[in-house]
Amino acid sequence: MLKQASVQDLRVGNITRNDGFIVIAMRFYPRGIRKELRDEYRADLSPTKALFRDFKNNQAAGHDVAFERSEYERRFELSEQAMEHLDLLAGISEGNDVYLICQCQLGQRCHREMLLLLAQKKFDAPIDTIYNEYSCWVKRLETFKAA
Repeated sequence: MLKQASVQDLRVGNITRNDGFIVIAMRFYPRGIRKELRDEYRADLSPTKALFRDFKNNQAAGHDVAFERSEYERRFELSEQAMEHLDLLAGISEGNDVYLICQCQLGQRCHREMLLLLAQKKFDAPIDTIYNEYSCWVKRLETFKAA
């Protein structure tokens, strides 16, 4: 199953490689996370630098406000290579848990959830709980093409 967790979960040991295949899906590698704690680091499964910068520039107003102001759902995209890798992770998730890791806490709006929804729609991946609604993203999934 495709699941999600935060860097903090990884840092304190709530999620380990014994729990599943650990994929850090962030634009920049998180400080203090040793390579032994994860299986992969994939910047291409994260927002573009421009979208990430806009999100960070609005974050003082609050996480979810920054998500809205940066128009995250409308602007998030993946390369063809990232889509192929997401397909691979979806395949792995049929027999093992795969955790997508980001800085965001569970329950916050996050590209991890958007990746889970994309993997479910395009690759029939089994996914864990989605905590937020992504109406714009779900509409985009009908015609989503890799960038």
